[in-house]
Amino acid sequence: MKIMVINPNESQAMTAMIEKTCAAYLSPDTQLYVRYGGAGMNSIEGFYDGALATPGVLRHIEYGEKDGINAYIIACADDTGLDAGREIATGPVVGIGQVAMHAASMLGAQFSLLTAQRKSIHVLKSNARRYGFANQCAGVHALDIPVLDLEADDADLNEAISQHAQHIVHTDAAEVLVLGCAGLSRYRKQLEVYLNLPVVDGLAVAITFAEGLFKAGLSTSKANTYRRAAR
Repeated sequence: MKIMVINPNESQAMTAMIEKTCAAYLSPDTQLYVRYGGAGMNSIEGFYDGALATPGVLRHIEYGEKDGINAYIIACADDTGLDAGREIATGPVVGIGQVAMHAASMLGAQFSLLTAQRKSIHVLKSNARRYGFANQCAGVHALDIPVLDLEADDADLNEAISQHAQHIVHTDAAEVLVLGCAGLSRYRKQLEVYLNLPVVDGLAVAITFAEGLFKAGLSTSKANTYRRAAR
């Protein structure tokens, strides 16, 4: 099986972290192809960034179709270009935001989402409602930290993130924490220990979901919505 993981931004450090995280959960017989951006942005923060990044995501999927890619993962919790990608791909296209919420819904009665910037709160709230998780999503919260700052290996930052996460799950009475930014993936294990509850990293879950859909012989329906228009 061939999986392409697409990081919509241009950050080399973020792309390397995404590749390392995905590789840790990959089956031995799966080939991983990691691609990044194309729109010249180092991070995706809000609707405008997402709109600019979408064409790059779609170009990678177009190339992937020619190279025999079996499934795609969009490595941004906003699910940048997800619906459009499903329209042009033959195999499944998995967004780490959507798949993380699905996983969280199976692990607890309600979950909280933690993201980097306030600009992403409405995007993630809107996605949660659209995906059918309005009742289970207890809250969406931001660290007020630029996405690229999450790459720093800083003890004070680690502690601040852990304390903030503890506060929001307590306030929301959440039973699961969803990481609403790919840059937070590196903090999953420390947060799980600190909070003593499941912490869902969309990158890890997306790999297993993409492999599972392919192995089950499932793909995106082309009956109507995701059927590519004739040109």
